[in-house]
Amino acid sequence: MSERIEEIMMLNRLSKIRIPGWIVELSILAIIIILSATLRFYKLGEWSFWGDEAFTISTKEDGFNYSILRRSMATDLIRFSISYLGVSEWNARLTPALIGIITIPLIYFPTRRLFGIGTALLTVAFLAISPWHLYWSQNARFYTLLLLFYSLGLLTFQIALEEDRSWLFIGSLFLFGLAARERLIALIFLPVICLYLISIWLLPFDKPKGFRCKNLLLFLAPIFIVGILFIAPYAANLGAWFQGFGRVNTTPFWILAGTTYYVNLPILIIASFGCLYLLIRKNRTGLLLGINAFLPLATIMILSTFHYAANRYLFITLISWFILAAFAIVELYKNSEGATRVLALGLLTLALLAPLSEDVLYFQYQNGNRDNWKAALNYVEENRQNGDLVISANTDVSNFYLNEQTISMNNWDPGEISEGYRAWFIEDMNVAELQPELLSWLKDNTVEKANFDVHAQARNFKMRVYFYDTLSQPH
Repeated sequence: MSERIEEIMMLNRLSKIRIPGWIVELSILAIIIILSATLRFYKLGEWSFWGDEAFTISTKEDGFNYSILRRSMATDLIRFSISYLGVSEWNARLTPALIGIITIPLIYFPTRRLFGIGTALLTVAFLAISPWHLYWSQNARFYTLLLLFYSLGLLTFQIALEEDRSWLFIGSLFLFGLAARERLIALIFLPVICLYLISIWLLPFDKPKGFRCKNLLLFLAPIFIVGILFIAPYAANLGAWFQGFGRVNTTPFWILAGTTYYVNLPILIIASFGCLYLLIRKNRTGLLLGINAFLPLATIMILSTFHYAANRYLFITLISWFILAAFAIVELYKNSEGATRVLALGLLTLALLAPLSEDVLYFQYQNGNRDNWKAALNYVEENRQNGDLVISANTDVSNFYLNEQTISMNNWDPGEISEGYRAWFIEDMNVAELQPELLSWLKDNTVEKANFDVHAQARNFKMRVYFYDTLSQPH
């Protein structure tokens, strides 16, 4: 009997122990970071390189990184990594994956400062499982660092404005500058910030403490000076720019639909209503995040009518969508009571399971949402004979996997084929649009030997291998 009493007393003492809140907070954050790392390192080296990745690991100049002012830090880090570790898919993607992981805590703390613990934790949870962020974390490209610098610049600017901290304005400007060095699309922060400042000036919003001429001049004046240095070389050569990027490759609807898919439909809808709620409450940070979510989207949709455009240009808006969605769910939960909180938990479950289901497709069925160049070129390597020609839609990739120089489809003239030639052709998803005549010739004169297409929702990453010789040519 006494032992039972002692056991009850021990349980009572344990029940009175309170774990400090900061331990709980950091423990949850640590779990989210571990989840993020697990997803980003899983199959990191399995997917084949695609065109842009192969370009990154080469020493070619891309027209953006030709001076120290415009030099991509991410590209330099990737090339530094493979120079010491060797060239492989894993080694080339190691830097973007690590950047993707450290983005979690770096975004968490400024978000916490603006919206509190609950919204910040849910924001980085969305980021950890985001298929879009996962994809770019597993790509030897600059997008994860671009997103990090841009998002930190935006959040730092808002904290500086709310708390009237001049040194944070300088820090925000520096972060936006680093983002612009990754890619010029980051310069869209200027119309975002300007529209935001005009809105809180004209609309019935309370003015933040830092809304003073001194601070605004400190922030805006260097932008116009440095911005000219960034843009001038391209503005002076617009003809060459439109020659390279003047091709219309998509439609406004495709941009909207693609962004909805990549951000994730439930999160985008929840975020939109979260933004509306914040605007009704005249919340200034909600206004800034809303402008940053919708203005770039509208801009790229318009741009797509006369210029090359892609959904990846809108990747920099991702954090804004997540913060708005996280705030909406947390606010709904706080303002619910009893059984009605089940509705908020249901919304949270939907927002978490939707991207997780896409992660399963990404890993198990969709080949990391990219072309399967490795499989196609392995097939060619196993079946070709000495002297066979290899004509590829992307020679950067085919040269890497075959370890020799291949022929670009852009330079190939079917009329040059003579009797006795054997040739392998690798077609990707761009050939039908850019070289329809060559594709028609392939259909009429070659034999399709292998199909390595990857289907991801409404998109098909086409990858076909064709073989030509005098015996296989149709008659």
